[in-house]
Amino acid sequence: MKNIMPSIGLDYSDDNVNKIEYIEKYNLEKELNERITKLEDELQYTKECLQSSNEEHLVYNEELMSANEEFKSINDELLRINTQYQYKNQELKDLYNDMTNYLNSTDIGTIFLDDNLCVRKFTPRITKEINLKVQDIGRPMHDISNNLINDDLNIAVFEVLNSHKLYEKEIESKNGSWYLLKCAPYCTTENSIKGVVISLVDITNKKLLDETIVSENLKTEFFSNLSHELRTPLNIIICTLQLLDTYIKNGELEDKERKFQKYSGIMKQNCYRQLRLVNNIIDITKLDAGFFDLNLQNCNIVNIVESVTMSVAEYIKTKSIKLVFDTDIEDCIMACDPEKIERVLLNLLSNSIKFTRPGGSMSVNMYDKGKNIIISIKDTGIGIPKDKLNIIFDRFRQVDRSLTRKQEGSGIGLSIVKSLVELHGGTISVVSEYGRGTEFIIVLPIRALSKENELCGVFEAEQQERIERIHIEFSDIYSLN
Repeated sequence: MKNIMPSIGLDYSDDNVNKIEYIEKYNLEKELNERITKLEDELQYTKECLQSSNEEHLVYNEELMSANEEFKSINDELLRINTQYQYKNQELKDLYNDMTNYLNSTDIGTIFLDDNLCVRKFTPRITKEINLKVQDIGRPMHDISNNLINDDLNIAVFEVLNSHKLYEKEIESKNGSWYLLKCAPYCTTENSIKGVVISLVDITNKKLLDETIVSENLKTEFFSNLSHELRTPLNIIICTLQLLDTYIKNGELEDKERKFQKYSGIMKQNCYRQLRLVNNIIDITKLDAGFFDLNLQNCNIVNIVESVTMSVAEYIKTKSIKLVFDTDIEDCIMACDPEKIERVLLNLLSNSIKFTRPGGSMSVNMYDKGKNIIISIKDTGIGIPKDKLNIIFDRFRQVDRSLTRKQEGSGIGLSIVKSLVELHGGTISVVSEYGRGTEFIIVLPIRALSKENELCGVFEAEQQERIERIHIEFSDIYSLN
């Protein structure tokens, strides 16, 4: 920096100049210059300090801005956490309300005891058998009276609190109700035991239901055994009659042959009727127990229906009834149990024969409906009254229940028919007009098994067994000549 002070000009040649004054002025000039230099240095230092301070302020400002952003982020996080806490608080309120409403509405009586076995909370249902009131909260459980017989409730809760094991027992109250008493440890989220939970579950109806189930099982077992005992002697009688028929045909019995044949026929028909009833009882037992299985095989349903229909054609002809079979499909391979389908058809044909007068007609028709096959058994018989149509498939229900009815029947045949059709995944319905005839309509889904089994030939070969089944299914049709 240049010296800004003016120099003092002195002329040394002037003798008149005072040398002392000259020296003083020179020293003053020197001091001023030194002072200026020092001030300049201080100014420079101050300037540098201010510049450094400014940079520090800039750094501090940046740090403050960064801190401000952090504070803002923390504030946002606090707001988010606060919102979550508010949401959780609302959840806790809702949960508390839900729990309170559940405890107030549940049919299970419950008491919560603390680790001193004092009442903490209870549900209203428990007050039916344990005499609790709101003011009893905080009281020891052994001070509360109850209506339970052979009460060991206080012993049970004490054992549970010490053993940490569940206690269960069926117990009766003085009013005749039965309960399942449960005492369980009250376990906290920290897996520590802080009391006992007592609950009374009303099992009065369940005990009655169990008794009913046992009784029904005994009935089922009884009918099953009874059916077996009935069928065995009937089979022996039928075999004996068949043997006598053989003797008659061979001419080994000549005296009173005609009369014997008549009574032999009556005996045989009644044996078949009894056997049919026994078979129906056995099937009902199996259906109710869920043990009735189908022997499903892929076979031609058209062939089965036609074969069964034609096998009874001659018999129907002897009743002076016209029979027609017609189909719009020649072949339809589907999964079915041919023996059960045969039984369904024979039962329906038997009904039509029983209620169709001589000179009437019957028809069996089959229709292809794409995914379903329709089987129709129609007659021009006496028909079914309109108010009886809704009970026609009910078990043990008969359109004519009088003891003087013209046709026999147990009232379970059509019920079994319906069950057999439904086991095939199908449906059966009836259309009838009293005095003009009846039509049974079977709808079966066309479904085939993945593996084909050749059955139709075997089915055709069982002719003798079919004749026997026809005798059984037609045994309710009397011809007392």
